[in-house]
Parts: sequence; C-alpha cells; structure tokens
Amino acid sequence: MEEKAFNSAVGRLIREARTQAGMTQELLGRRAGLSRGSITNIESGTQAPPLYRLVRIAAVLDVQPADLLPQLLPEEAAALPARHAVDVASVWSEAEKLRNDHGQG
Repeated sequence: MEEKAFNSAVGRLIREARTQAGMTQELLGRRAGLSRGSITNIESGTQAPPLYRLVRIAAVLDVQPADLLPQLLPEEAAALPARHAVDVASVWSEAEKLRNDHGQG
C-alpha cells in the first residue's frame, strides 16, 4: 500500500468512526485539539495525523487507535515509508496484546 492510499484509508476509518459516534468534524476537532479544517484534511487523506494525534482522535471517538488503521499484509507494510510501517506495526502489536489481555483475541 502506498502512502497516499494508506492516508486515505486512515481518513476513511476516522470518518466512519466519527459518523458512528454522531460527531461533527468541528466537535471532533475541538475535543482532539485540532481545527475542523485539519479533520477535513485528515478524513480526505491529504493530511496524515501524527501518531499522538491519532491516539487523541481515537480516545475522543471511544475506539482503539488500531481501529483507525488499515490492516496491512506484511508486503503492504513493507511498501510504506519506514516511519509509517513501524508505527502501524507498533499500534497493531499493542492492540493485539490488549485484546489478549482482555480475552478478546
């Protein structure tokens, strides 16, 4: 998966979680410490949220950060820029650990 496609997938997952939570872009932005414009850009895939912002967005939406990341096959993760591949692997690893710790794995 290329970086642009990855960012678009993240944006789509954030938009879906926001919609399911019944929040506007304005409200999500305010609660996550971002502008509505930033949320619009993230949801459209033109702006990638740094990992710490992704965690804040997830907390506001009451989802796990891993829920806002596309699942990648190993070969897809290898095609991402190193900074994204490491972040994705780290978040998925932690999510799997949490699921196992809580009997959801």
